[in-house]
Amino acid sequence: MLAACLVSNYIQALWLIRLNKKTGKVTATSPAGSFMIYAQKSDTLIFTAIGYVPMELPLLFEENSLFVMLREDKIWLNEVVIKSTRLYPNKVEERTKTAPRTMSPLEGIFSPFDYFWSLEREKRKLTKIVEENNRTQTYRQVITDPDVKKIMMEDYEVTEETYYQLVVQFNQQQGHVHYFTDPDAIMESLHAFFQKTLLK
Repeated sequence: MLAACLVSNYIQALWLIRLNKKTGKVTATSPAGSFMIYAQKSDTLIFTAIGYVPMELPLLFEENSLFVMLREDKIWLNEVVIKSTRLYPNKVEERTKTAPRTMSPLEGIFSPFDYFWSLEREKRKLTKIVEENNRTQTYRQVITDPDVKKIMMEDYEVTEETYYQLVVQFNQQQGHVHYFTDPDAIMESLHAFFQKTLLK
């Protein structure tokens, strides 16, 4: 057995060192780059590190100490364009309202006159409106915020009239966004719609 102590002065990251696949021995360097591994003269050391090209080093000589330097593994990515969009600048306030108490259909069986009474019918209509408002409260708060109008008008260089025209189109075409509870997701959808519409 040969005791091999290798030290690198060029270490930039922790390296993983293993012997050839037959032995399965593995060790890692210290932060300074030094390590020790017991190997035979016929073994091959395999050096790997994230961001570097792996290197195989056959131990055909009797050196107790070596300097090893790995070559950086450069990967060229395709060109990317990063666009930043301003998100919702304010805190969303909780504006949930409580719907009025209405008779259930079961209660209506035992008291049909009260169930179909005009006041009870109006309460049921009001309940649906309150529930819908609760579900869309985040959207309404974002879309009516003066800061949002200012952001969108500045980012897309549109007049106030054009801004309101685009918001009307957005409301008509992006109904699913009305039920978003994340203000930043609403802003991202609004930005995407403005970009798409104004590029036409």
